[in-house]
Amino acid sequence: MAEIVLGIGCAHTPQLHTMAEDWDIRAARDRADGIPLWFRGRKLKYAELEAERAPERLADRLDLATRRAALEASFDAIDRLHARFAEVDPDVVVMIGNDQNEFFSEIVPAFAVVAADELPNLPRTAEQNARLPVGIEISDHGHLPEDQVNFPGHRTLGQHIARHVVGKEGFDVTLCHEKPTVRNEKSLLYGLPHAYGFLYKNLLRDRVKPNVPVDVNCWYYDNSPPAARCHDFGAAVARAIAAWDSDARVAILTTGGLTHFVVDEEWDRWFLDALARDDRDALCGIPQAELMAGTSECKSWIATSAAMREAGLRMSVVGYQPLYRTEGGTGSSCAFVEWQ
Repeated sequence: MAEIVLGIGCAHTPQLHTMAEDWDIRAARDRADGIPLWFRGRKLKYAELEAERAPERLADRLDLATRRAALEASFDAIDRLHARFAEVDPDVVVMIGNDQNEFFSEIVPAFAVVAADELPNLPRTAEQNARLPVGIEISDHGHLPEDQVNFPGHRTLGQHIARHVVGKEGFDVTLCHEKPTVRNEKSLLYGLPHAYGFLYKNLLRDRVKPNVPVDVNCWYYDNSPPAARCHDFGAAVARAIAAWDSDARVAILTTGGLTHFVVDEEWDRWFLDALARDDRDALCGIPQAELMAGTSECKSWIATSAAMREAGLRMSVVGYQPLYRTEGGTGSSCAFVEWQ
């Protein structure tokens, strides 16, 4: 039977691939008072957010030296995760991620498995770039290639995971035999979702293995599974891998999170501690109101944590950096962890 030998969690925010000097591009958008921002289960306007967080004196953490140090520390952590991946050298990779209207268009499954022989990634067109939110195009180099590249998928394992989690675990899963990309005049769709593209480019690098993307709907709340369901799904994926008739050594990678677009270090550290303690009740009990906007991507981490429990692996933190870009605490928090 196959064996899960490694787990990795890695942030994937565009802010990591935006120079410190350019964080103010997005900061100006954050400060526009009409944009709602989620913080500790409530939706606030920026002025309300800044007033509430004034005692934290976050303005003292916005200088370029602090920003650059956070980026340097983040990429040092990614280098360490890459080295760990290279050391373990698994045969196959399962990536638990999410889409942001990149992966699917009119169809939004709660869970999906991509069982494909090949996974192409490609850059956006000029027309697509013109419709992006301000400050995003300059970060695309962090997850998109300059020209199309084709990564190896693993159709057999993907099909097996889908059959197992549906037939034996009772999950309704969308099975994709190719990466579903829709191109139309309104679409920003391109290549692979950055949840996966970031891993190919920054973590796997020259060691891309045959892999299976597994999608958890974090962003689209009409049918986004609650934390407990995501946890159970991750456990089911791990049992599917263990039941695979193969001697392959498998790594499970997850990406996204933690709190953003408003950084909450207290919540992040609570979450990381719950992962390290393998506290199922705490993770499954997180209310939806705390898993909104970018923080919703923690659902993928919850699924991966459950898979690691099944595999008997324990989590340790490799790095954590809050990337603040405004006095109100907007930005991204970046966590980097491994399960061994």
